[in-house]
Amino acid sequence: MTQNIKPYKQGTLSRWCSVYSVINAVRMLGLELPLDKAQEMYDYILEQLYVYDALNDVVQYGADGTRIEQIIQFAKDYLKTVYKQELSFTRPFYNNKLFFDKLLEYMQQQREQNKAIIIRIRSADLDHYSVFDGVKGNKLKLFDSDHLPYIKVNDISHIKDDAKFQLLIRQLYVLELCNLTIPRMHSRKSVKSKSNP
Repeated sequence: MTQNIKPYKQGTLSRWCSVYSVINAVRMLGLELPLDKAQEMYDYILEQLYVYDALNDVVQYGADGTRIEQIIQFAKDYLKTVYKQELSFTRPFYNNKLFFDKLLEYMQQQREQNKAIIIRIRSADLDHYSVFDGVKGNKLKLFDSDHLPYIKVNDISHIKDDAKFQLLIRQLYVLELCNLTIPRMHSRKSVKSKSNP
């Protein structure tokens, strides 16, 4: 679990948990992202949302699945350019049905492999993206940009109206970071042609 770093926090009234969850997930992946670089990445993501005419949607309503994937893509572009790092993500449970304990087991295994997991959580008064940080005892620990350091395992389910919180498995993203591989250029031996006198 994350011990040496603290998550960057969003403003009390802002709906930027999607952006913060991506930035915090990148930090969880082990990339040093000091405040100035995190601010640069944040600004880049917001600029791209503006360019793609999506900024107002996120400001007013927060991010849906399409928007968070855009945000991950913008983070990927930034990391490729600035850090020469490749960010990849998968949605492992887009159309899968499974038991919640198996879901938690999978998430825990991914964390143990140093991957980051962005989750979307809903309740009667909450719709929020956060970063999963492991299961400890009866608590699902979060590396959270807002006010949720953990959720009790008994208070969350992937089935709607089954518990206080719903974990939306279709919007569970597993992120990895690796060095950018640059293709090697092969040198061709120059071919000498015979010239005729």
